[in-house]
Amino acid sequence: MFDDPEQLVIAYLTEALSELVTTQVPNPRPDKFVRILLTGNRRLNVAHRLAQVTVEAWDAASEASAAQFGEQVYAALSAWWRVPQGSNGWLGGPYSTVDPLTGCPRYAMTCYVSQKVTS
Repeated sequence: MFDDPEQLVIAYLTEALSELVTTQVPNPRPDKFVRILLTGNRRLNVAHRLAQVTVEAWDAASEASAAQFGEQVYAALSAWWRVPQGSNGWLGGPYSTVDPLTGCPRYAMTCYVSQKVTS
């Protein structure tokens, strides 16, 4: 069985960024937070997989602030040993994707998180 990839990313980014990291948009929504979404996986063999995780960096202060926060999240994930180096670890991002419901600036990116069977 594999560990929950969303929880792995939440634990890592919470420590790396000292920001709220969650799987849901909180209500009430804070001005700045990170949202994690498991968007698939790629099984490599019986004991290994790459979990596809989309990460949204929200910052209501401004588009420029959201872009900077997105780059900060991207850098943190790029430095993590669980995200393969280079293009093998990234499907895309960070890119601007303003929330259509609130108009809040956010940047999204999608990476692979390397996993090994734990039990």
